[in-house]
Amino acid sequence: MEQVTVKKRQVIRVEGTGKEKNLAFANALNQIHNRVLKEKKDVIVRIEPLAIHIVKAEQETFTERFLFFFLPRTRVNYHVLLDVEVAITLVEMDTLHFEEKAIADPNGLPLPFGKKQIQKEVN
Repeated sequence: MEQVTVKKRQVIRVEGTGKEKNLAFANALNQIHNRVLKEKKDVIVRIEPLAIHIVKAEQETFTERFLFFFLPRTRVNYHVLLDVEVAITLVEMDTLHFEEKAIADPNGLPLPFGKKQIQKEVN
């Protein structure tokens, strides 16, 4: 058998938001799998992050009030933009060669009775 897996490196830009720093970071990293699947038409075996570079990290702070005057509280939202270098192990479908075999229709219905059985039921 021949080796069919191929390793490729790719840089993917993802962004995430959250109410805490770690939630924003986790939200961004969870998007890597979907981005790779959208770009590749091959079978993905493994996605391994190699390096993470922070392009932008922002903290938004605002004061929230109930009925415009009561119970003021400070709210914080975090936003991160990351460049993630990943090593992708995949099977390229274009390089695979399939043997072609002609077979009978696997979805065909075999008839449960033949000519002889029909005659016996009539008699």
